[in-house]
Amino acid sequence: SSLSPFFPGRFVRAKARAMPMLGLSRGSTAVGSVWRLWVAAATALGAGFLLALVARRRQLRPRPHDDDGDDDEPWVGASAAGALREELEEGPELEEIASSTPLVGAANGRTGRDSDGQVLRPRRRVPPPTGAGEALSAEERRPTLPGRQHVYVKTQGCAHNSSDSEFMMGLLQEYGYILTDKLEDADVCLVNSCTVKNPSQDSAMNLVKRARADGKPVVLSGCVPSADHSVIEGLEGVSVLDVSQIDRIVEVVEQALQGNSVQLLNKRRILPSLDLPKVRRNSCIEIIPISGGCLGNCSYCKTKHARGKLSSYSEDAIVGRALQAAAEGASEVWLASEDTGAYGLDIGTNIANLLEKVADSLPPGMMLKLGMTNPPYMLAHIDAVAKILQRPNVFAFIHVPVQSGSDPVLKAMIREYSIADFSRLVDGLREKVPELLLATDVICGFPAESEEDHQGTLDLVKKYRFAVLNISQFYPRPGTAAARMKRLPTSLTKSRSTEVTALFDSYETNSHMLGREERVWFSDTEPKHGQTVGHTKGYVKVVVKQEDSLLGRSAIVRMRKATKWHLEGEVLGEVR
Repeated sequence: SSLSPFFPGRFVRAKARAMPMLGLSRGSTAVGSVWRLWVAAATALGAGFLLALVARRRQLRPRPHDDDGDDDEPWVGASAAGALREELEEGPELEEIASSTPLVGAANGRTGRDSDGQVLRPRRRVPPPTGAGEALSAEERRPTLPGRQHVYVKTQGCAHNSSDSEFMMGLLQEYGYILTDKLEDADVCLVNSCTVKNPSQDSAMNLVKRARADGKPVVLSGCVPSADHSVIEGLEGVSVLDVSQIDRIVEVVEQALQGNSVQLLNKRRILPSLDLPKVRRNSCIEIIPISGGCLGNCSYCKTKHARGKLSSYSEDAIVGRALQAAAEGASEVWLASEDTGAYGLDIGTNIANLLEKVADSLPPGMMLKLGMTNPPYMLAHIDAVAKILQRPNVFAFIHVPVQSGSDPVLKAMIREYSIADFSRLVDGLREKVPELLLATDVICGFPAESEEDHQGTLDLVKKYRFAVLNISQFYPRPGTAAARMKRLPTSLTKSRSTEVTALFDSYETNSHMLGREERVWFSDTEPKHGQTVGHTKGYVKVVVKQEDSLLGRSAIVRMRKATKWHLEGEVLGEVR
């Protein structure tokens, strides 16, 4: 028989058992013909069973999006497809409900990812009308058309988080979704969360619960779910998205609107592409994440749980993004990271090389701003970074969080530097860049902080008179080493925070600029006060009477009034 090469043992045994049942012996002349008839019947029966199974699977499997809008076959939501895979493949990864809905990409017309694992941009598939001749109003039609619903996006936290939100909004808008600033007008709510402090996480979760109480599906992204997968336990109708999976936001929103809860929490090794579409909150400012994660292990930090170890973008990718932003009309580029000083250590380069390449590539009139850096890795580049900060197209600004003025507290925080290291970095930069604006952060009431340690922080603030000082009380973040330390009394933490705040409020750093004429780069508007907002080369905030034509441009301004937070000026001219 032709089947014997594939099933030799089973075939011979089945034949030997079947012959007596058919009344045939091995020497019978009718054996061949009868046996062939019996095998043919069995084969037909088996083929029919297989065809039925395939048909059933085709019925349940979501079909790829097509462009003709024809519903040529039944289409069941991804939940059914996931259930079928679980039955047939013994428990799929939750890569989840969303991955069972294929995307159409430019690479091959069928797959949703390219060879590097990046998600290709989907093309919107609009289904046909629900019935022949049936007319629906726009309001009735809106909730049922894929890619036509309204999305409310709330962003919390750092510049990196802001950039992530802008990428997700760009993907959603390109697909056809409509962005709205009002939660009540939204069909789905996207919350891009921050896990640095308890209040920021509580704010995100309260918004999630509020949206769910209004019956809206919610997608929770950002550092909160990325750092702690348990945050949505007991919350129905909430999908979650890891910070490394932001380029899959369209898939997740589609599934959420269909009533599915998606969990994309696996960490991807490859960072989301910098070539994704973007909707900037401020059209003048392009925020470019130069890396994700860090090399530190701070005892109080939850962000490391979310962003992981350092992973840097290539210099070419960052320069390419900056040039794209320039072509789209942006006038400033901000480089963002959890620690810009560590940039490139995983790919054989460094922050000084990157700054030089980006500054060299920017067109005339476009400004560059460096983001937050911790002291340890920036110490090796003091001279090179100072030289770059002196360039006319680079703001003389740096944000170096010190966190405490005490070495014992820094050691308990596992900050990997001393106050002497911090001073060497700051003094070295200020010596070469006198107009440098220095921003820093301090944490009050850390568990290891004594009264002497607290006094060290006050002395540091008095010494450097920081123009920008972010003051936080210590919050024990679950899962961190500091959360296991014995806390100081809440009243003591508050009193120390109040004392540092009072010291910061007691001085100002802008009055020395009164009467000066400075070039100011304008990038924002404060409509409540009727002001256009810009910054000097030394990144001092300057406000003038509102004139929208100044946005994205620079002008010479005479400084008329100094306050704690900004200068008030008058535009003299030389607008460019």
